[in-house]
Amino acid sequence: MQLLKTIFLFELRLLARQKFILLLIGFFFLTGIYSIYYGYRFTQKQLLAIDSLESGYQKKYKELEASFSADITTTEGKTLFNQAGIPSVIEYKNPLNAVHKPQSVSILSIGQRDIQPYYDVITRRRNFVQGSNAEISNPEMQASGNFDLAYVMIYLIPILAIALTYNTWSKEKEQQTDKLLSLQGIYFGKIIGYKLAFRFLLVGLMVWLLSIVGFIISAKLIAFDLTAAILWLISASAYIFFWFAITFFIIRLGKSSVHNALYLLGLWCALLILLPALCNTVVRLYYPIPLKTDAAVALRENSEAVWAMPRKLLIDTFYLNNPKYSHLREAADTSETSNKRFAAYYDLLGRRMTRSIEHYNQYPAAQNKAVGNLNWINPATKTQYLLNGIAGTGLNDYLSYQEQVNAFQKTWVDFMTGYIISDKKLNLNDLRNLPQFKLKSIKNKNQNIIAGILYLFGISFCIIFLSKKIPVKI
Repeated sequence: MQLLKTIFLFELRLLARQKFILLLIGFFFLTGIYSIYYGYRFTQKQLLAIDSLESGYQKKYKELEASFSADITTTEGKTLFNQAGIPSVIEYKNPLNAVHKPQSVSILSIGQRDIQPYYDVITRRRNFVQGSNAEISNPEMQASGNFDLAYVMIYLIPILAIALTYNTWSKEKEQQTDKLLSLQGIYFGKIIGYKLAFRFLLVGLMVWLLSIVGFIISAKLIAFDLTAAILWLISASAYIFFWFAITFFIIRLGKSSVHNALYLLGLWCALLILLPALCNTVVRLYYPIPLKTDAAVALRENSEAVWAMPRKLLIDTFYLNNPKYSHLREAADTSETSNKRFAAYYDLLGRRMTRSIEHYNQYPAAQNKAVGNLNWINPATKTQYLLNGIAGTGLNDYLSYQEQVNAFQKTWVDFMTGYIISDKKLNLNDLRNLPQFKLKSIKNKNQNIIAGILYLFGISFCIIFLSKKIPVKI
C-alpha cells in the first residue's frame, strides 16, 4: 500500500510539471464539454419541434371539440356542427402524431433515431413507403456525423489514453531506471501496474466528470433516469479499461516508445476505422438491400389495381377479410360515393402493401442481424451500440418504435373503420377517448446492455491474462 501511495504521489507531481500533457487533457476535456453542448442543442431542437406538433394538435383538438357546440345560427357554425364527429374530417383536420421522444441521456449519444424521422402521422391512409420502410431521411447528417459525447469517448479518449501510457515502461528502460529499481529489490512490473492504474483513474475521472456534467445538462430537458446514468458510467469505464488492457499488452512486449506509439495508433485505426468499414462492406456485399423504388412502384400499381376492381368484388373481398362487419352489408355498398367502398379500398390496399413491405423488410432485417453479430468482434463498435442503446437512440430502438407505430396504425384503422362503415359519427365522448400512441421500452434491453458490458470487461481481462504470459526482460 505504501508503494501504491508513493507511485500515485510521484505521478501526480510529474503530471503537474508536464505542461503539454496538462494542455492535452484540458483540450480533450473542453472537447467533451463542446460535445455535450452540441448534443444539448440538437436535442433541444427536436423537443421544440415535438412541442410544436403537440401544441398544434391540441389547438386543432379544441377546435374539433368546440364544433360539437357550434352556433348553428351562422353559416360557418352550421357547417362546423354538421362536420363534427365525421371520421374523415377528424383525420383531415387533426391527424394523430406518433412521436419518438428523446430519452434521459439522448443528448450524449445521437444515433439512428435522430437520422430517421422521429414522428409519424397516423391516418387510415398511411404512406407505406415512409417510416421504417424509407431510406435515410437526413443524408447530410449521416455524412457529417454527430460530435456528441459518445463520439468523444469512442474515438478521442483512446488517443488520450495512448498519449498518457505508450511510454510508461519504455521510458524507464530508455532512462535505465528499471535496472536501478530492480537492484533495490523492487518488483518493476508492480510499479508499471500502479502507473497504469493512476493514468486509468485520471482518464476515467475525466470521462465520469464529463458524463455527470452531461447528466445535469440533460436533466434540464428530459427527466433524469438513474438506471441509464449508471449503465452509461459503467459502459464508459469498461471501454476505457479495454484500451488500458491493450496498452498493457503492448508495453509488455518491451519495445521502444516509438514502436509502442505506432502499434497503439495502428490498433486504434484498425478498431475504429478499418474493421468497421470492412464489416460494413461485407454485410452490404452478402446482404444487399434492393432499391426502394420497387416499393414505390408496388404502391402505385396496387393503388391503381385495387381502385379499378369491380365494386362488388371489392366489397365482397372486404367482408370476406372482415367478417365482423358482415351484418352491416347493404345493397348501396357498391355505390360511387359509398363510405364502405372507400373503407374496402384502403383495407385491401393495406393488406397488399403489407405483404409487399414484409418481403422488402426481410433484406434490411438480415443486414441488421448480421451487423449485430459482427459487433461482438469489435469492442469499439460494440461500445457505440451500447451507448446508443442506453440513450435510446440506437437502431434497435428505432426499429422497435416503427414496429409499434405499425401496430398502432392498425388499431387506429380498426377504430375508424367501425364508424365509417356504420355511417356513424363520433360523439364528444368518443373524441375524448381516441386511441393514443404510447411508446413501450424494448424487452430485456437493460439485460442485453449488461451482457455487452460484461463482454467488454471479459475481453479486457483476457488481454491482461495474456499479457502476464509474456516474459519480461529488465
